[in-house]
Amino acid sequence: MDTYNLMKAAMGVSATRAKVISSNIANVNTANYKAKRVIFENQLADAKQNLGLVTTNKRHINSGSSNAYITTDNDTSVTKNGNNVDLDVELANQATNSLYYNSLVSQINGRLQMMGYVVEH
Repeated sequence: MDTYNLMKAAMGVSATRAKVISSNIANVNTANYKAKRVIFENQLADAKQNLGLVTTNKRHINSGSSNAYITTDNDTSVTKNGNNVDLDVELANQATNSLYYNSLVSQINGRLQMMGYVVEH
């Protein structure tokens, strides 16, 4: 999988992560709600090592999808109402995810500009 498709998959995961974080923030006062997390970076690191390979295994990331998954965080401390969402953590995660998404957009835009320059000249 080339780096362009890998970045495209990462952008999709970042969009999913934004939805999950928004859901956690919206449910900050909901009794017995457990915070959710999107897991992707481990799969991304594995895929970066295998960039030159074709998809021959179901665990490889391909251009049509990602191996990201949503998990429920049951390990953190729980408030009296059974909720484990920490608003400060969620806001920090939201800011981090926004920076991550914007950096991916910048990377893709740079690559597209380079390809456009090569085509024009």
